[in-house]
Amino acid sequence: MSQFTLDSTYLNDSKKIISERIIPWEGLARSRVVTEDDANHIKILEKQSVENRDNTVKSQLDLYSKVLLNVLSKVDKDDVIKNVLTLINDLLIRVPEFLDALLNLSSIDNALPFDPFVKHLDKEPLIKSLALYNLAILAKGSPDKEVIIRSFTAITSLIENSDSNFQFIGIQLLQELVSNRKYKTIYQENNLLTNFKPINALITKSSTHPNATGLQLSYNVLLATWILSFNADINKSIIHSFPQIAGSLLLIAKDSIKLKIVRISVAVLKNFVSCCVSSQEQFKVVKLLLFHDALTTVKTLKERKFAQNGSDEELCSDLAFLSDTLEETVKTKLTSFDEYLTALENPKLLSWASPIHKSTDFWLENSGKFKDSNYKLIKRIFDILGANVNDTTICVVLLNDLQYLIKNLGQDLIHFINTERGGSYKVLVMSFLENNQGNNELRYEALKTIQLLVGHNF
Repeated sequence: MSQFTLDSTYLNDSKKIISERIIPWEGLARSRVVTEDDANHIKILEKQSVENRDNTVKSQLDLYSKVLLNVLSKVDKDDVIKNVLTLINDLLIRVPEFLDALLNLSSIDNALPFDPFVKHLDKEPLIKSLALYNLAILAKGSPDKEVIIRSFTAITSLIENSDSNFQFIGIQLLQELVSNRKYKTIYQENNLLTNFKPINALITKSSTHPNATGLQLSYNVLLATWILSFNADINKSIIHSFPQIAGSLLLIAKDSIKLKIVRISVAVLKNFVSCCVSSQEQFKVVKLLLFHDALTTVKTLKERKFAQNGSDEELCSDLAFLSDTLEETVKTKLTSFDEYLTALENPKLLSWASPIHKSTDFWLENSGKFKDSNYKLIKRIFDILGANVNDTTICVVLLNDLQYLIKNLGQDLIHFINTERGGSYKVLVMSFLENNQGNNELRYEALKTIQLLVGHNF
């Protein structure tokens, strides 16, 4: 089986430049950074052609596996580290027996062969990339859980890098590791949301500025997300923490000119709906998609040439599944109140884009439900207000909603707001009179709400 190889012109060019630089092995040996024997063994390889070098290592696997890891463990100069990491990487890719030899070192020391690479994961991005590249190949040897956790953290830092070359490298490394079920579980159980945050940011960027992210990077970001989306627990965490991802994927699917990006976006959405921890969770996901007008997008995609001529069976199947599921929900389950609950579950979706916030009929019909379970939804509204005091849009919308509720529920709700949690709800509303970031609309909505609470109709 061929080894994992990164698709990166940048990394390949960097490796070539690194390999051509002369390393002063004699000086390193004299200063006792490395032993004279180790330096001589590496110098022998540097003088040979690539083919002869590979054969030399193949004929002395035990020797060179120990020499290279020993040197990697001892050196601290960046140019030497890059040189050794590049040499190891070339050998791992070209000499399968060398991979086995490195993995066999675990019988001598269970920290090998992984720790010499892990120690360099905090270095500059190119060193980090080379160390991670080698670790991804060595991962077939089932390293300790901590090695994989450290690798995911380092990969995340590459994806967060402002340089798209490192983002592209990081995404491919992530794909490789999470394709392994065991490692995907580790990803899920350790810092999932922190590690996924830059991926979500790239998906958002692709949806709003499609030309700002290269097509190949966009595709690989979506592919990594698709690999993750076969896990129901991961889906639940991602969708609850990044609800905007649904809208971003729909925008990408609708606007992309590349069929493979349309296909993978729709496939992720399909998995979000089909791979759920429960039917209740599936209903939440479907509501979220409908909130982002998914039915219109899916209908538009079904009318395109690739869907009508049946040339892409998998895409057609996924679109049919989404269409049937969404339409069934609209016909049999969904109400405007469900739409409002979706916004309360995902506060970042609260905006004037939904007409229900200004609908007198909606509030007359549904205000009574806000008294259920000891004003559970009112408490939720105030929890959101307290957690988003700096988001003027969310605060303005929710204060508007509270005004409708106070008008419809009267003294019962006024008493609840004025007395619950020692009157802190009322104090929170009053705080917006002063703490409104200079937003006059927020100050005005807070004033209207306070006047209702103290018994003055406005």
